[in-house]
Amino acid sequence: MKIKLLNLNIWNYNKWEERKPKIVSFIKKERPDIITLQEVRDDIQFNKKGDNQAKQLKRELDYFYYAFSPITDKRKERSEQYKRFCIEGMAVLSKYQIVYSKGVKLKKHPNDRYTCGFLHVKLKIDNKKIDLLNVHFSNNEYFSLLHIFETLKYIKKRRISPVIVGDFNFYEYEILNDLVEKNFLSSMKYKKYISYPLNKWTLDYILIPKNYKFKSLKCTGRGLSDHMTIISDIEEK
Repeated sequence: MKIKLLNLNIWNYNKWEERKPKIVSFIKKERPDIITLQEVRDDIQFNKKGDNQAKQLKRELDYFYYAFSPITDKRKERSEQYKRFCIEGMAVLSKYQIVYSKGVKLKKHPNDRYTCGFLHVKLKIDNKKIDLLNVHFSNNEYFSLLHIFETLKYIKKRRISPVIVGDFNFYEYEILNDLVEKNFLSSMKYKKYISYPLNKWTLDYILIPKNYKFKSLKCTGRGLSDHMTIISDIEEK
């Protein structure tokens, strides 16, 4: 079983009308099986309520299956700036059937300004069910570390072995590898890359269970977002 993944933090509505056609064109060219997106907004300043950015992309792309998890209510997180309805979360677009979808909010530290979480989906691929977590952790390395621990605890409690992909906001990738290497293979262990070019950091990763292997990986798509895309072919051993 082979799967082509594409991950992108789409940077909410910053320069969206300029970037959206570029993102659509890029995805059409790459033709991934599964797309994971972070910082997806449903913001009534820019869209009709409910018509979030992932839905807008879905209308222009050939993906039948879709899941979205609203994690952050911006009016609660930053009330001084957001007086309107504006929520942010993660989305998955898939050519494979999504048979289960659940949004999970992670614990918010009192000193952390961000509300974070992940989207857990179960995909049916070749009569097998595959778990995938689309994560977006806090923009602070200490809090993102707490979020990694909490996510690994969630995985252990449910006895699942998921693919984990997204914006980890964690640039000390050696530490991340140490935390997960018992059960997962890391994209940065497979190939070094920079996913946040502004600061020359790597913030975005793909972690795969050890019964899978990376067949290819590239970090590309400058100008689509403030993050680069990660595109990887993975294969069951």
